[in-house]
Order: sequence, then structure tokens, then C-alpha cells
Amino acid sequence: MSQYPFADGRQLPINQRQRVFANGTLHITEMQPGVDDGLYSCEVTYGKGMPVSKTFSIVIRTEPHVSNFSFPNNLHEGMRTAVTCIVLAGDPPITTRWLKDGLPLNEEDLDASILYAGNGYVSTLTINVLAYKHNGNYTCLAANDVGTGSFSTRLTVKVPPRWLLEPRDTSAIAGRSARIDCQADGVPQPHVRWKMSINSQLEEFKTIVSSSHVHILVNGSLNFRSVETSDEGSYLCEANNGVGAGLSTVVRLTVHSAPKFDSKFTILTSRRGEKVVLNCDSYGDTPMTFTWRKNGIIIDPVSNPRYSQQSESVHGGEGTKLVIEKAEREDSASFTCTAMNDFGEDSMNFQLTVQDVPDAPQNVEVHDVGSRSVRLTWNRPFDGNSPIIRYTVAWRRNDVLSRTFNLLTDKSTGGPIPIAGDETTIIIRGLDPKTRYFFRVKCENVLGDSQYGAEVAVTTLEEPPREPPVSVKAIPLSSRSVNVTWQRPIRSDATSSVDGFYVGIKSKGSLEPYTFKSVVLTEELIQRFEIRNLNRFTEYTVVVQPFNSRGAGPPSEEIEVRTLEFDSPGTPAIKSYYTTSKTIKMSWEINVTPDAPVTGHYLYNRMEGSTWQEIRLKGENKEYLLQDLQCGTKYYCYIVAFNSAGRGNKSETISVKTDGNAPIAPDKRFLLSLNYTTLLINLNSWHNGGCPIRFFVIQYKANGQQDWTLVSNNIIPEQQNITVMDLIPGTWYSLLMTARNDAGSTDAEYVFATMTTSGEYPPRPSEVSDIGGSFYRHLLITVPVVSSAVVLIVVLCVVCLITRRRTSVRRTLSSDVAESNDPVKPESMPLSSTYETGQEPAYFPAPYAASRVPGYNRESCVHPGMGNQQNMGTFGSSRSGYTYDIPYPPRKMDKSEANYESPILYFPGYAKGAELGNHQRISSYEASRKRKSSLSWRGLDESPSSGESDDGRVIHSREERIVKEESRESETECDRIWKSLEECKYEANKRWAEHAVSILS
Repeated sequence: MSQYPFADGRQLPINQRQRVFANGTLHITEMQPGVDDGLYSCEVTYGKGMPVSKTFSIVIRTEPHVSNFSFPNNLHEGMRTAVTCIVLAGDPPITTRWLKDGLPLNEEDLDASILYAGNGYVSTLTINVLAYKHNGNYTCLAANDVGTGSFSTRLTVKVPPRWLLEPRDTSAIAGRSARIDCQADGVPQPHVRWKMSINSQLEEFKTIVSSSHVHILVNGSLNFRSVETSDEGSYLCEANNGVGAGLSTVVRLTVHSAPKFDSKFTILTSRRGEKVVLNCDSYGDTPMTFTWRKNGIIIDPVSNPRYSQQSESVHGGEGTKLVIEKAEREDSASFTCTAMNDFGEDSMNFQLTVQDVPDAPQNVEVHDVGSRSVRLTWNRPFDGNSPIIRYTVAWRRNDVLSRTFNLLTDKSTGGPIPIAGDETTIIIRGLDPKTRYFFRVKCENVLGDSQYGAEVAVTTLEEPPREPPVSVKAIPLSSRSVNVTWQRPIRSDATSSVDGFYVGIKSKGSLEPYTFKSVVLTEELIQRFEIRNLNRFTEYTVVVQPFNSRGAGPPSEEIEVRTLEFDSPGTPAIKSYYTTSKTIKMSWEINVTPDAPVTGHYLYNRMEGSTWQEIRLKGENKEYLLQDLQCGTKYYCYIVAFNSAGRGNKSETISVKTDGNAPIAPDKRFLLSLNYTTLLINLNSWHNGGCPIRFFVIQYKANGQQDWTLVSNNIIPEQQNITVMDLIPGTWYSLLMTARNDAGSTDAEYVFATMTTSGEYPPRPSEVSDIGGSFYRHLLITVPVVSSAVVLIVVLCVVCLITRRRTSVRRTLSSDVAESNDPVKPESMPLSSTYETGQEPAYFPAPYAASRVPGYNRESCVHPGMGNQQNMGTFGSSRSGYTYDIPYPPRKMDKSEANYESPILYFPGYAKGAELGNHQRISSYEASRKRKSSLSWRGLDESPSSGESDDGRVIHSREERIVKEESRESETECDRIWKSLEECKYEANKRWAEHAVSILS
């Protein structure tokens, strides 16, 4: 596609002002009318198609052009003038108008006329009478639709001077500025000139030349900077610009005087208590009034009678004076005397200084406190309006009872320390350490001394310790630690204290410095510190150095110590142990390392209540057999290993009990044989519980008696049989037996009756009818029952409280209740004796027909049919570990009587007892009792190392049996029953041993 512009049939461009661009644009610069206007066409061709063209015309128009014009020169006010404006070029339509100073010209305001001609291309401005208002710039402006053309010229009309501000008579005040206005206007601008009359006739005037006192301002005014009385007179102002005769006026300047003081400031000095007079004389126009002020406050003599004012006359003015009868310190102030008249006022100042002794120095502070010196500073006090000559420092120690002060002296030179009056600090030396001082300061001037200021207290610092520690020792604890001990310095005073110690250590012969550790001082006499993480078998040197808040003191002498080659052994762990009645075999383990070998062991053991026994075991033996021990006794054991470094930590302490139990009470059938007057006691019927019985104690009493009859308190088992004779036929008796072995003691109580001479058994006591004793029998029943109920309630309350904190509940004793309708008859039974043995048995009342044997379980040991066997006998009871004191104090026991009852055996930890034999007739015995065992027994379900077991619970059988005398078992049957009991005891011990081994393994 191609594009081509054409003009008048000619392809463009045809000159340098024309330029054609590739996109078909035609650009013509500096368009010229008559040359560039006309028809233009643009032709476009595309390929072989027909060309397309467009024709258009260009028309060129011009803006107006105005010719130059001007007003005539030297025009004066009242003349006339005219000026013509011609539009030389420009396309019509054209409009023409006039402007004055840029604003449209108003013909009426200027009294001017405008005439147009030549179709508006010619315009004439005519002013008939020229005046001052015609001065200005005049512009002829022509405009068409293309633009505007204009030309401006200035019209100047010369005007003679005229007053803008005509001078007038003026009054001025001496000392102040003044101005006389004189301003004129005209064309050209008038020149103003001032003159002053030389004489009063106004015949001669002298031209005024501007100076620092008086000068002519730009606007023509005459200005006085500070009017003086000599400036008073007549002044002439002239204004002239060369047009006309000019202007002139004569005015008069009158000068008045305000109050004035020759001196503006006066300094006065007086001493406290003296009379002071302040004179104030002022010059100026009279009359005058005076006012006195103190520090800007008007003084009223009425309210302050110490001040009085007096007036006086002076040449050329007036005067006054202020009188102070007795000057005080507060009169040191600035006083002002002010004089006033109609034309102004003036003031005179007085600085009065009343001198006095200085104030005491205040804000005394202590800085740079040392052990023997301090630095004091204080604020400079009020000096009493007189320079301070010197300061004086006084001090005292806290321990001075008289509280008197001493003048400070320099102990190094022996003379007083001069403290200049311009100094406010001083360093005081030669003080004692750790001492409390009180300082105070006073000052003086030429009038005298001040009072002392407030005291300031300071305690000097303590000094580092002066003495080294003593008795320093270093003992190796292991291959890597050393224990250092020492005592604090012997000589010490109150000036220094010890807060702690630095313990330093380094290898012997090493050039390296000591490595220190800080140790806090304790209340103990001997201080100690353990140094760890050392090298094995290495020599070190140790020093100890005291310190306090002020630093470290001298070190002790070097102490040499060598760490051990080996460490102390570890802690043994007891692996297992096995027991018999006389021995305990223990085995243990211990971790042996090359750094901590084991040389041997110490085995410690003791019984309850005895001291520890030490056994030294050499070598690395890890088991030992303790022999010759007491049967059925609890032992405590632990092991400590040792080597050349010392002993290690002890093992855990274990409690082990040797085999064996307290004696077991037999059935009455095997124990007692009797006739009318004799009782045979078979000692062999007692079972020793695994520990040989050492002795028996036998007592008896007849029914109804209070005191027991002692057969013997040291019956050895080898006697086998004991015979009690001289019994009363047909009488009920109670027999109390106690058997003692190493494991403890067991007591059993049996009730039996001797036969009458007719071969019959006496009736039970409850069957004896006694009218006279009926009343007492009921009392004997009622009182114990009520007492037992009260005791039972109290016991239940205590048990409820205890069961909240215990997981196991201890059962109270329960008693059998017989179905017999016979009344129950309580008896009081004294029961006590003391035996001279290592473990003293204690005896307390126990229910009849109840005997407790540790380690026995009825459920596991009662053979079938055993509960249905019949037996002739009485109730029996066995108890373990009681003490009976001699003589025998009476004790009461509530019981119900029975005939031929066999004992029941009870074992701690089991719910039921084992009954031996049976009876044809039975009634229950009841008694409240408490019981403590002197030996703890292990049940089948307990660990062999257990220290204690729960108390046994006595549960009476609820089955009633009625037996007869002729229903006794044969001796063969008795042997079978006792054998079955022995087998049960053996099985129980066997199961206990198996259980212990399983726990240890």
C-alpha cells in the first residue's frame, strides 16, 4: 500500500518546509498566507487495485498588528493631549479598545473621549484637561478570532507639590522619641527639607542635617531619637519638585521633662541590726509622686513598721528616702524607687546586702569509703553575704560514750588540716577499719562561726583477713577426690571478718597457678571441703586462703597430698539367705572393678535390743554362715566391703528370723492327771515350737480365791512330771502354766475339778444354790456386763479411727456363748510373776479355753472327724509373751464356768483355731483381754525376712459339746491326735521354708 499527498496536481513535498511521513502524514512548518493555502489531496494505492484519493483545502488567517504611538513630553496640569492607535494588519473582523494601567479605560472618570474610523482600524484617544489622575500607562488593544495585538505608552502630567500630611505643632517628652510629620505629593515627587529657627523672631532658619539624634525620614517626617530640652523651638518644612512655587510651613516643638534619676542603680551593704537609709532624688517636671518596692512588691509602712518613708525637696525636682531601723537578713533584697509625673516615670534600684554569720553546711555526704579513709562532701551554705573563710570538720566514734567531738587532725603530719573556704570536699585518713564514725561540719566568715550541720554516719570498710587458716590437712578420699580440713585464723579482731575460704590445688611441682574453689564459712569449728575430679595416684599441693567482702587474706602453708591408687569398694547387694534354728547363711554380690578392688568384707549383725557385732571376712568370699544364734529370734544384718582405700557404703539392712516358735500348749487331757487330792502335770506334753523349752512357771488357785499359789517359777523340762498335792477333794481349780524358750513364751490356763470322796465330780459353781448369795451373784453379773459394754463402745470408736489409716483390720476377741441357762459367775484372778531371764514374759488375763499358737492354721491342719471327738477335761488357754510381776497383784477375769473342755490353738494370721478334743458338757468363759507377743511369727504367706506379722485373732468355736467324764479318749487316741498336730506343724514349717526360698530366688 502506498500513500501520496498532492497540491495543485503536484506531488509533495515541493520545498524544505514540507515533509511527508511514511504513514501519509504531511507536516508544513512556518505556514505563509498566499503560499501555503489552497487545495490538497491524498492518494492511496493498494497492490494493483484502483487508487483512492481525498481532497481538502487549507485557509491561513493572521492576527491584528498595532502601530506604535506616544504622548507628547512636558505636559503640565490643565493642558490637553491626544493619541491615535492604527491596526496595521489582521483579518477582519477586528475589535479595538483602550486600557489604563491594565484596566479598561473609563471615559467619564478621566474626562476623555475615543473616536473610531476606517472600519475600526483607527482609534483616537483625546483628553481635554490634563490632571494628576491622568498619569499612567495607556494601552491600545486590537483582537480578532485568531489573536490579539497591542501597544502601550506612558502619559506623564507634571503637578506642583501638595500636602499629604501638613506639619503641626508638637509636644514631646525629654528622653523619649518624637516625630513631626511633613509629607507632600506631586509629579515629579517633591523633595522635603527641614530647617530650625535660630532666633525667636523666625527670621533665620538653619537647615537640619540628619544625625544620630535627629534625621529626616524617607516620607519627609522629622524624627527625634531622644528628645532633649535643647530641641525645643520652631521648625520649617519645605516641599518643592520644580513645578510651581512649592510648599512650606512653620511649626513649634515643645519639650516636657519626665522624672529622671542621675543614678539608676546603687549597691548598699549593712550588718544585721544596723540602721539603713535609702535616698531617692528625682529631676523633672513637678509635682511628682514616689513609690517604694521590695523585690517588686510595694512596701506598706503601715503593715511593716520597720520601714518608713520621708519626702524632701531638691533643685529641679523632688526627693524621698526609705529608712530601715534594724536591718535583718530578709532585708537583703532589691529595693526600687519609682517617681511619676504627668509626663512619665522613672525608677532607681537599690541592692541592699545585709551581712550575717553563715548558715551551717548542709547535705554532708560520704563518698569513697575505705577501711581507713573516707571522703566528705557538702553543699556550700548561705555565706551570710560575706565570703566563707574556712570550714571545720568534727568527728566522733560510735563507741565514745561521752558523745563529744574532736577536731580533725592529720595523724600523718600531726597538725590541723586547713580547709579553705572555697573547698567543699576533704579526704579524712587515719581512721580505724570497720568502725562507725559520725561527722559534722561548720563554717565561718568575718562576722563569726555558723552552727554545726547535721551529723552524717558512716562505717569504714573492713580489711581483708590478716591471718591464714590453721591446722590445714588434706586426706585422700578416693583415687579422684581429696578432703581438705582447716580451722579459721586464730588471731582475729573486729576490724576484719572471714566470709569464706578459697581452696586452691595444683599438681606438685607444676608451674601452673592454683585452681581455686570458694567455700562458704560454716558455724563448725573445723571447716571442710572435698576436691573432686583429680588424677589417680597423683601428688598435689593444697593451700587455703580466707576472704571476705574486701578481698582475700594470706594463704596457708602448702600441704602435700596424694590421691589413692584405688577407690573404695562399691555397695554389696544381699542376694539370698537361709536359716535354721541356730544359723543364718547369707550370700551377696558386689561389683568389682580394677579401680575399686575388694580386699574383704565386714558383716554386721545384731538381735533386737542389742548392739552390732562385727565380723571381718578376708578375701573375695561372698557368703557366710552365722552360727550359735538364738532360736526363733529376729536378727538384723548388713555388709560393708573394704580395701586399701577404706570402706565402701553399707548394704541394705535386712531382718532375718531364725527357725523356731514359742512353745505350744498341749490339750489338758495330755497335760493333767488327777485324783482326789493330787494333780500330776506332764511337762513332756508341751511342744517346744522348734526351740528347746528353758523353763516352766506353774501356778494354781481354788475357785473363789483371789491369790494364785506359785508351785515354781523355774521348772526345767528335764523334770518331766510335776506333782501338786494337798488339793481339796471335790473342788474346782484353775491352773496357769507358762513355758519359755528363745522364741518367746506361751502361757495356758486350765480349769479342772478334783473328785469327791465318793468318786464323783462336784457340781459346777453356777449350780450351787445360795439364797444369801443370790443378790451378790446378780451384782457380779450386772457390773461386769455394764462395764464391758462401756469398754466395748470405747474400743469400737478407737478401732474405727485406726481402720481409716490401716489396710488391715484387727479383729477383737469374740467369745463363745453357751446354751446353758445357768447364770454366769465372774471371778477375780490375780495373775503375775517375774522371771529372771533375758526376755521377760508378761502374763495378762486371757479367755479360758483359748490358746494361741503361732504358725498353726486350723483350716489346713484339722483332720476329718477331729471336731466330733469327745474328751473329758476342762477349758484351757495358752498365751505367748506375758510378764507376771511378783508379788501377785489381784486381777479380775470375767468367765463362765464349764466342765471338761479342751483348749483351742490359734495361730497369728489365720482366721480359725485348731480344736483339740471335744467334750460332753461345755459352757463358755468370757474375758476382755489385750495381748502383745514378745516375738513376731511368720505365717505361711509371709516373706521369711518379714520383721513382724499381724496379731492372731482369737475366734471361739460356736459349736457346743456336752461331754461326760466316762467319755474320755483312750491314750492311744490321744497319741494319735497329738501326732496329727505335730504333722500339721511340720507341714506348716515346710511350706513356710519353701515359700521363703521362692521369694529369695
